[in-house]
Formats: sequence, structure tokens, C-alpha cells
Amino acid sequence: MPGHIRRRGKHSWEVSVRAGRDPVTGRYTRIFRTVRGTRKDAERALARLLHEAATGGLVDPGRVTVGEWLDRWLHDLAKPNVAAKTWERYEEIVRLHLKPHLGKIPLHQLHPAHIQRLYAAMQEAGKHPRTVLHVHRALHAALEHAVKLEVVARNVCDAVSPPRVRPREIPVATEAELAQIIRASEGTRLYIPVLLAALCGLRRGEILALRWSDVDLDRGVLQVRRSLEEVRVDGQLVVRPKEPKTGKARAVVLPPLVVEALRRHRKTQLEERLKAGPDWKDHDLVCPATNGAPWYPSNFRKAFADLVLRCATRAFTFHQLRHTHASQAIRLGADVRTVAARLGHSTPTLTLNVYGHELPGAQEELATQVDRMIREALQRVQEGS
Repeated sequence: MPGHIRRRGKHSWEVSVRAGRDPVTGRYTRIFRTVRGTRKDAERALARLLHEAATGGLVDPGRVTVGEWLDRWLHDLAKPNVAAKTWERYEEIVRLHLKPHLGKIPLHQLHPAHIQRLYAAMQEAGKHPRTVLHVHRALHAALEHAVKLEVVARNVCDAVSPPRVRPREIPVATEAELAQIIRASEGTRLYIPVLLAALCGLRRGEILALRWSDVDLDRGVLQVRRSLEEVRVDGQLVVRPKEPKTGKARAVVLPPLVVEALRRHRKTQLEERLKAGPDWKDHDLVCPATNGAPWYPSNFRKAFADLVLRCATRAFTFHQLRHTHASQAIRLGADVRTVAARLGHSTPTLTLNVYGHELPGAQEELATQVDRMIREALQRVQEGS
């Protein structure tokens, strides 16, 4: 596959390679790149181009459209490197928002104004600013890949400002509300999941993927090694395990209440297994569906929503139990690094940003403590005078 180097200036070179036949004329096309530096730099650039052409990675920026590049990015880069659920969101963003508006534009002619018009049209159509932000992030990632492969010179998304999105504040449950939900879940399959979220801070997917082999009841510790995700494969919903969000396992110390509940739960589950006989699907799961198989997250979500409708005075999502646990831990004075490790956060900063907001009654409690401290100090001064 021939390639050529031609000097253009004192420190400038043009490298070119043959990139296959034009589908219309049948003639071979060439792709050109400009390289600044020495002859050695040009030779290295030519070697990269020849490798890309040989492996099918070479793209003619003058011919590829935004839609074609997005398809390529989805399948060549995003799919092998992100979680299946994330890829589903990317694919939906590309299919519903990016390709209909930008897909036919030649990639090298994409301008910031095209993107800004897309964002404006989405907002005029009533799309939430957060949706527009997700679209911006997906497009930025796809174009950043094009910049790295030298298909385009710059990421035009950098010149576009997505709409500002206010951080969502997730409400936390009061102690009374939390006790009400825990009490209502007793005697149901939701009891252990509720305890693991509200008292240990586990995510739903982590709970549904938890195995008995991950739990040491004698030491009162469990290991979070995987999470359960629900994805669509060939049009069918399936569940499968994946790595935790940070990509590594973490140890979570269990409160005695949870240890006691897990001991009782294990005994009950063994009885269910014996009763089911060969119909039991043994996956060693702590919180399976009724036949031992993985509990589909969508079914779990519905079961919890039904529980909340029966017992709570306001709407709650299951994730708010984890949120409540984290916020209460911070309120109780737990070291933020300890809380971050318990939750599986990559940094303590993330923990503070997400969970360090004001809790119900926190200001009243602080005012009472300050009042008591000052009264005691005044009393000591008066007694000493």
C-alpha cells in the first residue's frame, strides 16, 4: 500500500496514502495529512497512516459524514469500552437526536453553529436541559476520538456551551420515614435489600448481584465484587453481572441488625430452596427472585414502588435509601474518606458533592448544640467570677 512524503516548507511535510477505491468512480483515493516537524516526524506519521489504512481504521475526512462517524464511534470505540447500559444510552442519543439533525453534514464541515442550533431546537421542543447536556457529552466524546485519529483538526463541541443544569438534590428520608419503610418491608423479599441500602449504602445492582460467598457473617463484613445490570440484547431484556462502578471490589462492615437479619434470611432461603427442589435456580444469590434466579431490576423497582405506596407519606426511590445512609453518616461525623470507601466512590470529593447537603433537622440540631455549648461556657465564667 504505497505512501508518499513531500516537503511543503522548512518544517512542514505532506504525507499521503492510498485509501481504497471510490464507490462511484472505482478509482483509488488518497488521503493527505500535514505534519510539522522533522523528516522523522513525517515518517512516523506516514507509518501510522499506513497502519490505519491496512487495518481499516483510516477515514477520509472529506467524504465521511457526521452520521457515519457516529456509527463508527459507537461500534469501534464506545461499545468495547463502556458498560452495556451506557452504550444503550449513547446509541439512543445518536439515533434520536444527533443523526436526525447532524447526520448528513460532512464531518469536516461540522460547525459550532450546527450544534448550537441542535441544542436550541431540543429545548424549544421541550427537552430537559439535562437531556441536552447528555447529547453534548456524547457528541463531544465522538468528536474527541476523531481529533485523536487526526480525522478532524479540532473538536468543535469545545466552542459550544450546553445549557446549564442545576444539580439535582436527592431528598433524604427522615429517621421516622426510614423506620416506616424498614418496618413495612419486614416479612417480604424487600427486607434485606432495604437494610443493605439504608444501613450499608449498597446500590440496587450491587445488592441484586450479591452472593453468599461474598458475605462473612462471623466477621460481619461483605465484599461488593459485582453489580447486576439489565440490558437489551437482540431485542430481549437480559440481566448479567458487571464490575462495580469503580472497577474494584470494596469491603462493607455490617451493623449487627443487618447480620442478624441475614442469618434469619439465609435459613428462610434454604427452606425455600428445599421446597422448590429441582425448580430452584442456584446462583448463590443473597437476594434472588422467587426461584433463585437473578431478580430483574425493573421488577425490583416496581416491587419497591408498590411498597412505598402502601407505607410512605411521600414518593421515594430505592436509591434514596443509599442517599439517606450516606447523608446520615456525614451528619453523624463520620470521616468523609470512610464514607467514600463504604459507598464505593472514587474520591471523597464526590461524596461531599453528592451527599453533603443539608439534612432535615440538621440546622435545628446545630443551633441546639451551639446554644448548649455557649450556655455551659457562660455558666463556667459566672462560677469563676
